Amino acid sequence: MSPRPYPYNVAWDGKQVSPGITKLIELSKARWGTRSLGDYVNRNMNRNVTPPIKSVHATGNAWDCFYGIKKTEKENEALARLIWDFLLHNSETLGISLVNWYAFGTYGATYKSSRGEGKLGVRIHSSDAESAGSYQGTPTWLHIELDVAMSKDAAKFSRAWASIPYP
Repeated sequence: MSPRPYPYNVAWDGKQVSPGITKLIELSKARWGTRSLGDYVNRNMNRNVTPPIKSVHATGNAWDCFYGIKKTEKENEALARLIWDFLLHNSETLGISLVNWYAFGTYGATYKSSRGEGKLGVRIHSSDAESAGSYQGTPTWLHIELDVAMSKDAAKFSRAWASIPYP
């Protein structure tokens, strides 16, 4: 089976946060105690490219999931690993298109649906140039994107989430 296409090579202004992302925020908060650093905002990506490239946040189908809620960096990293693994292991079921883990290793890691499901879709970055962004300190958030079908339908996303066994 070929990988799912990545739907946001060209982003657009979706005018509001999508119902699926709203549901993901709610379910993640209930399960892991995460908070939101942002979802919909009509802006360009934070890179100096010409011409500017619209951020997937503009579509309303992306969320910055803050996991820095624990007392220590080690505990926060363990929570990030738990969330990352859950999203990757269930990438197809949940309609995950992309996850950036900025604090993974030295330069971060990115899961992208067009590379394959689960860990097959992961790229561990080896330089600032190829990373999803460089940040000073320890960035304690994951950037998560849902595909268009899951983003549009909160009930569908909720059913998919509920169908996954979780300890």
